[in-house]
Amino acid sequence: MKRTLTVLLFILLSIFSLRADKFRLPAEKKNPDAVRVLLIGNSFTYYHDADDMLVEIASSQGVNIDLGEFLKGGQTFGQHLKLANSRKAINAGDYDFAFLQDQSVTPAKYARDKYQQALDDLIALKRLVVMRSPDCKVILERTWGYDGKEAGGFGTREILDKYLEKGTKDMAKKAKTWRSPIGIAFNTVVAERPEIALLGDDDKHQSAAGSYLKACVNYLVITGEDFDDYVPNCGLDPEHAEYLRDVAERTVLGYEGKYRIKREKKFNPFGSKTRVVAHRGYHLDPSCPENSIAALKASAKAGVFGSEFDIRLTRDNKIVVCHDKSYKTDTLGRVISDTDYELLSDLRLSNGELVPTFESFLDSAKALRPLKLVCELKDLGDKDKNEKLFDEAYKLVTSKKMGNRMIWQTFNYPLCLYIRSKAPEAFVVYLCTKEDKIKTAAGLAQDKISGVNYKYTLYKKHPSLIEELHDNNISAGLCAEDDSEIISDMVDEGINIVGTNNPNAVLKLIKDQRR
Repeated sequence: MKRTLTVLLFILLSIFSLRADKFRLPAEKKNPDAVRVLLIGNSFTYYHDADDMLVEIASSQGVNIDLGEFLKGGQTFGQHLKLANSRKAINAGDYDFAFLQDQSVTPAKYARDKYQQALDDLIALKRLVVMRSPDCKVILERTWGYDGKEAGGFGTREILDKYLEKGTKDMAKKAKTWRSPIGIAFNTVVAERPEIALLGDDDKHQSAAGSYLKACVNYLVITGEDFDDYVPNCGLDPEHAEYLRDVAERTVLGYEGKYRIKREKKFNPFGSKTRVVAHRGYHLDPSCPENSIAALKASAKAGVFGSEFDIRLTRDNKIVVCHDKSYKTDTLGRVISDTDYELLSDLRLSNGELVPTFESFLDSAKALRPLKLVCELKDLGDKDKNEKLFDEAYKLVTSKKMGNRMIWQTFNYPLCLYIRSKAPEAFVVYLCTKEDKIKTAAGLAQDKISGVNYKYTLYKKHPSLIEELHDNNISAGLCAEDDSEIISDMVDEGINIVGTNNPNAVLKLIKDQRR
């Protein structure tokens, strides 16, 4: 009986091992409209088809991935170097990105035991990839700690994870690769939402949710663009899938330098698709007046990309949210910049809400991820005051660690330059509605301006402007517009961002047009 069970077990393991190998080659001739991606790894990639999820997610975002891969259970980089199918996949060549995933504890052994062979094998594998794909970005996957099988000999998940972080960080630096922070995203979910099981019954390999999170992280590493509203849930609970996408965005976007990710094009929060920003917030309902916290929250509920609002300085340098020089509800008509905040703090908006400060906006926005905060700095008519406005605002944003959610914009071009000089990582948008104030794409690129919001008539007068902006990696935005025909025309032209007072209608228009 025992012999029979042993034979059956051997047969089952053999069948499993056959299923465990996953091999495919990309198209023989490279498609110029596709991103060619290589995956070399093992069960930490093929479990629950993380590879196919990556392709499906990318496709929903308008990114066509042509995949080449060889995945075999338990393999180290050193073993992959000797496998014929690994070499076949690599030799297909012309890859844009290559994700290399080592055996689950090898990078940790490198860190703990000074296991030099791990680094040598990574360098050799990278060399092989680059020989066939000279322009390929090679990425070392930072996988996750686990408790199964005594954490691979490390005792606990936490200890294994600590060494995985240390090992992959040092290996990526010495091999000069990027690093995909999959395990860091896993840690966030474990801390915030432990009820979402990222690992399967063996407490080692990823569950479907774990594969989904891995695919989301790797997609963001490739593109640097956050997700729109069309991402598939890949069979997961929709709320869980949305949360996992948010964790992936929080892990990757804005933190590329931490993982040695150096794209030729900088992070563009608008991406290549048309996004909707609620102008002065979502204020279609009387209970949500312009530039109110209620309008900010309603923007998030509506599912727009961002909520725009305006900031000003009081006489005593308190930042408040208001478009006009005075509050509409202030019967005394006091000019904000000439009045101390204490004298304005009891004012209420039309919905009864206290006039909001910039700090209260930030605090309210913390729970409204992934909503972007599109902050317009009003021109105060004085260079020193304008710079003071940004300095104080940036100080608050930095203290609350919300920099990667911010988009700064202003009509004052010298202020754009000042923002760029003080915050090299910031996304800075120049606003313009007049012909004599327009800037060329080349000039904007030279000044390292991230994007523009121009009036429709300027785009019509300069028909090649959007293409020129895109060629210089500058986002093309449309100043607050509600006309459906104009917006439809601009979507066809490839506009990246539309500010509007009627976000519901514009979201529907874009969705219908995309179909």
